[in-house]
Amino acid sequence: MRRTVAAGLGWAIVAAVPAIVVGNALWVLLNPWLADAQYALPGFPDDSYGLDREQRSELAAIGIRSIRPLGDGVQLLRDARLPNGTPAFQAREIRHMADVRDLVAGFAVAWAVGLALALAGAAALLRLEGPRAVRAAFARGALATLAVMALLAVFMVVAFGAFFASFHGLFFEGDSWRFSDTATLRRLYPDSFWAIAAAALAALVAAQAAVVALALRRGRRSDRA
Repeated sequence: MRRTVAAGLGWAIVAAVPAIVVGNALWVLLNPWLADAQYALPGFPDDSYGLDREQRSELAAIGIRSIRPLGDGVQLLRDARLPNGTPAFQAREIRHMADVRDLVAGFAVAWAVGLALALAGAAALLRLEGPRAVRAAFARGALATLAVMALLAVFMVVAFGAFFASFHGLFFEGDSWRFSDTATLRRLYPDSFWAIAAAALAALVAAQAAVVALALRRGRRSDRA
C-alpha cells in the first residue's frame, strides 16, 4: 500500500511539472514587451495598412492586456480606437479574444493546481520515501517536459502552419480564429509574431525543465558521494 501511494504521489509530481513550467513561461511572455521586442526585430513585417510602430505597439499592448486573467479584459478592445477614431477591433475579433482570455485563464488554473499538487505531493512523498524519491519525481517530470517540447519543436520547425492550425483547431471552435489580412488582429500579430512567440515559449519551457533536471542530477551525485 505504501509503495502504491508513493508511486501515485510521484506521478502526480511528474504531471504537475509541465503545468508549472508552461504557466511560468506564459506569465513572462503575456506582457506588452513581447510585441515591442518583436517589432524591433530586423525584418519584422510592417503594417501594410498605415499603422506606424508607436500606434501598433499601443494597440498590441491593449490586445495582450485584454487576455490576461486579471484586469478589464476585452472591454479594453471595445474602447480601443484606430488613429482615425473608428473602433480598432470588430465584434468577431473581440469574441475571439474573449475565447483566448478564457484559454489563458484555464492555463492559469492549471498552473495553480500544478503548483499546489507539486508542493503537497513533494511534502507527502518526502515523509514516505525521503528526498531521493522527491528529486526523482521532479527529474522525471522535467525530462518528460523536455521530450514533449523536443517533439513540438520539430513539428513547429517542419510545419509551423500545420502546428498553428492544429493548436487553434483543438482549443477554438470552427474558423472563429481565422481573420483577413485587413483585420486589426492580423495587422498587430502576423504569422511571424506567432512563430517567434511559440519559439520563445518553447525555449522558456525547455530552459526551466533543463535547469530542474540538471540541478536534480547534481543532487543525486551529492547523495552518492
